[in-house]
Amino acid sequence: MLGLIVLLVLGVQFSASVAQTVHPYGLAQMVAVSDDNMSGTARFIGLGGAMTAVGGDPTAVKQNPAGLGIYRHSQFSISGDGSFSRFSQDGLGLPDPWYSRWHLSQASYVFAITHPERVAGVVSNNIMISYAKRSDIMRIITLNDGSGTADTPGSIRTNIDEYGYRHDADLHYAMNISNRVYWGVGLTLEWMQLRQTINRREYMSADKRGRACEYTLSENATGRTVGVGGTIGLIAHPVQAVRIGLAVESPVVGRMRETDYYTEKFYYPTASSDNVLVYDSPDYISRWQVTTPLKASAGLGLQWRNHGLLSMQYDMQYHKLIGVAHTARVGVEAAITNHWMIEAGYNYSTLYARQRVSMGVNYMGKWLRAGLAYAYSWSKGQVIDSVNFTGQGVYNTRENKIVLTFQWNS
Repeated sequence: MLGLIVLLVLGVQFSASVAQTVHPYGLAQMVAVSDDNMSGTARFIGLGGAMTAVGGDPTAVKQNPAGLGIYRHSQFSISGDGSFSRFSQDGLGLPDPWYSRWHLSQASYVFAITHPERVAGVVSNNIMISYAKRSDIMRIITLNDGSGTADTPGSIRTNIDEYGYRHDADLHYAMNISNRVYWGVGLTLEWMQLRQTINRREYMSADKRGRACEYTLSENATGRTVGVGGTIGLIAHPVQAVRIGLAVESPVVGRMRETDYYTEKFYYPTASSDNVLVYDSPDYISRWQVTTPLKASAGLGLQWRNHGLLSMQYDMQYHKLIGVAHTARVGVEAAITNHWMIEAGYNYSTLYARQRVSMGVNYMGKWLRAGLAYAYSWSKGQVIDSVNFTGQGVYNTRENKIVLTFQWNS
């Protein structure tokens, strides 16, 4: 098992040597790639999300509900995060600003119903209710295409702005059997808010009438939906130093209400009259079934007494628009004192060839816990604007994320 996971961690890099192609043709594609974002507690971020076999953390419970069975005390947890992202296209030569966003990333309460005198049979039945910002979607891409340079006849510039949120309200249950087997299930109520704007600006040397003009097109799509899904997981603890975790998360299924409209503008600088023509479309409202990706994960945790742990994990997700995507994660945690822990993590995803490194520090007191984590990620994707059938190139994404977590045991 250990050899298999090590091979997956090392080998998944070779499964996506070419950056993924992105076709921004609507909100469904945004949903398909929305799990690329990593959000949660400071410990989860610090370990690179490699916690399917570790448990004992609110975000890890969302990943594998069996991890809820590891709790020995009731606990309240709250986390906030800030992200700073930059998007740039290779060879475009445009200034690349940083975009910042701040959020409440998770809040949860664990009801631990334990029987400490038991060493066999049912040791605990735990319940967790929680809120989580599942993902924070942002892509801001500028594409330049055509025979000319910017603002000259024949040039075409396309701007693609995408924003979205996935919020979860969850109920999880887990059972601890003899401190050797933990199993759990979870129910998710999720609501999504998505927006995509595509602006095209084209300088035509001649339109259908042979007149030079500047043409602009603005297309907007917004959507909202509420859906439900579920998770199921298992952690086996055959010996003191080893934990093996397996989990499956079903797609969240809902009904999207999408509103689309567009505006066209023709500007004829040499015309003596009617040099500006504008057309605004009515709002087009459609409803369609939306599904998030199906996810499965397998993890292995190796713990060395109270000194630290090594955790490895492989994730697979599937969506009909992107096919199969793979993620390999590895995280290391070490105790520097009886109460202070430091973490480091790395993960690689074939979705946009994204790589992420992270580090964190956590204080583990009896009643109070606090953590701070930092993560840096970079990715590369090829973009083809299939809405306007123009504008293509390779764009890079850089993101810095800071997470702060407080937890109280009772």
